[in-house]
Amino acid sequence: MSATCKKDVTDLKIIDCTLENSIDILPDSTFISDALKMQITENYIYFIEKTSRQVIKLNTDFNKNTRIGTWGIGPQDLTEPKNYFLIDDTLYIMDTGSMSIKCFSPDYTYLHSFNVKAVSEQRIFTKNGILYMASYNKDSGTCLVRLYFTDKKEEMVMESFGQPFDFNHSLQNIIRNKRDLLKGNEYFYAVSDNQPIIEKYNYKNGNRPELFDYSFVPIIRENMKFINSKPYNPNSYTAFVRDSYIHKEALYLLISKQGDKFTANTVLRIDLEPNLNINTIYRLPGEIYSTFCVDDNSFYAFNSETASLEKIRREQ
Repeated sequence: MSATCKKDVTDLKIIDCTLENSIDILPDSTFISDALKMQITENYIYFIEKTSRQVIKLNTDFNKNTRIGTWGIGPQDLTEPKNYFLIDDTLYIMDTGSMSIKCFSPDYTYLHSFNVKAVSEQRIFTKNGILYMASYNKDSGTCLVRLYFTDKKEEMVMESFGQPFDFNHSLQNIIRNKRDLLKGNEYFYAVSDNQPIIEKYNYKNGNRPELFDYSFVPIIRENMKFINSKPYNPNSYTAFVRDSYIHKEALYLLISKQGDKFTANTVLRIDLEPNLNINTIYRLPGEIYSTFCVDDNSFYAFNSETASLEKIRREQ
């Protein structure tokens, strides 16, 4: 299947965003070392704080936070949390150290764990009690999985599907078929960190009705030129999509600029309907960001240079 591509970029809006607020110390007086997988739900920002290995719940005014989970080696503890998701008021933390998903009640008391055979550090989501995530399987030739919650709290049933990219090398196929998965209404979307292609998937049958190639965007075109000029190494690759997020009818991609002056402060907005199409490029006020989330009016992003969380005003 060929990818659709908008080649005329003359009508793209470029917007410089304005910093509204920032914090480098949480309301409980602890420093923020690094943030992973920011998301916003009902005026609360969630993220994994790397040093404490806990999930942080922070209100959008940056004046109240809650810590969820405890680092340790016990069955209820977190050893290497890399992902999480919410189902109603229940929080599930994906712990790669123990290859499990640990469940916490609405008051953040530990409840139980699910053992899993695959984990993901990319964006994941749930729909109708099914967890969707990216996981390359060379035997089945697939790149995505559905994990079904069962009555047995200690296990989840896994089903593989999805069409991987073929890089003509077994190791490259494994390391470069990572994808953020983002939940839309009728479809979900897969975002590669190293390919300028967004895939649109059908929930019901796992078919892929649309691919969107955004390599025409100037920063992506320059990135690809730089990447193609580097010597080939089957053990590594260059990732230029730092993070992605979905809000209402648009995808947002945090893009890094490769080359002599590395930056990661460009956000592409991609409208979902009627077809995938870029209409805006945002420039964040700092130089290097690692993760972000979006609401109606603002970006919330982690500035890696200042180790701070920022609220950034976003024009429509």
